Amino acid sequence: MRYPHAGPGRRGWRVAMLVTAAVALAAALGGWALWRPGPDREVSVDVAAGAPTRTVLDDLHRRGLLPSTLIGRLYLVVAGQGRQVHYGRYRFGARSRPQQVLDRLLEGRVEMLSVTVVEGSTLADIADKLPALGLGTAEEWRRLAGRVAWIRRVAPDAPSLEGFLFPDTYRFAEGTSAKVAAYSMVRRFLEVWGEETASAPPAWGTPLQVVTLASMVEAETAVPEERARIAGVFLNRLRRGMLLQCDPTVVYALRRRGLWKGRLLRPDLEVDDPYNTYRYPGLPPGPIDNPGRDALHAALNPDDTPYLYFVARPDGGHVFSRTLREHNRAIALLKRRRR
Repeated sequence: MRYPHAGPGRRGWRVAMLVTAAVALAAALGGWALWRPGPDREVSVDVAAGAPTRTVLDDLHRRGLLPSTLIGRLYLVVAGQGRQVHYGRYRFGARSRPQQVLDRLLEGRVEMLSVTVVEGSTLADIADKLPALGLGTAEEWRRLAGRVAWIRRVAPDAPSLEGFLFPDTYRFAEGTSAKVAAYSMVRRFLEVWGEETASAPPAWGTPLQVVTLASMVEAETAVPEERARIAGVFLNRLRRGMLLQCDPTVVYALRRRGLWKGRLLRPDLEVDDPYNTYRYPGLPPGPIDNPGRDALHAALNPDDTPYLYFVARPDGGHVFSRTLREHNRAIALLKRRRR
């Protein structure tokens, strides 16, 4: 009797054993590599929005944070479970292990910034401050001024986003673009505007006019109890056809023409600019800064006041007057006190 030849079976068994051993060895080596500490220094990595995973892994490998691109891809397939690498800026501490690095990218634990835009900031102020924090460039911020489509449903006639970048404290990922940051501020404005208008009486003007008045109130006073009164004074002057003669509008006109020298002088009141309310009647074409909630509330809820004039006191408040004669007396008295 002839027995079946057992050679090929034994060879197949040996091959299977070798493959299994190779896979086990690769897994062990891969696992060891993923736990091997990285560089002895802190490493910052920027992951651009839409960057291919291969590009990100290549960058990590070049910086010494990943033993190989292949190991990174395999780990993302096994541990990622369909998740994508999140864009943003990451800062990895010294001796960070590759597995820790990859897990952070999958979880999107990017570096965050706390950014405060103060009430009364202009778009130019924001364009100066935020790029220094890594949020876009000054040129990008200036170009964004024209994104009026974002506020079209509220203020279709707005000449720019000035007045609609709401002052607040924001949390942004490091490296966030100017466009994303600006849109967050506009969304916050729309949220606050909706809350304030829901409880306000019928508006005396268009949304653009209300926000423009709010920006003037914001620029004129930091005294909470004066805001609605100042809004009422400006409305009284508007209804009587009087020039508003608001100094901050002249400052804004000078700044946008590159003529501001840090101090408002009498000849400056003659600058030929539509934002100069000493020369042009009515409200300026748009806001002169970005007003906060209190100034918006005051513009939506102005005081019914008899006053037509006000002048600043040294302590930051104002003296209000009903007539030009009273106003001139108040100015003379304040000048004597300053001597």
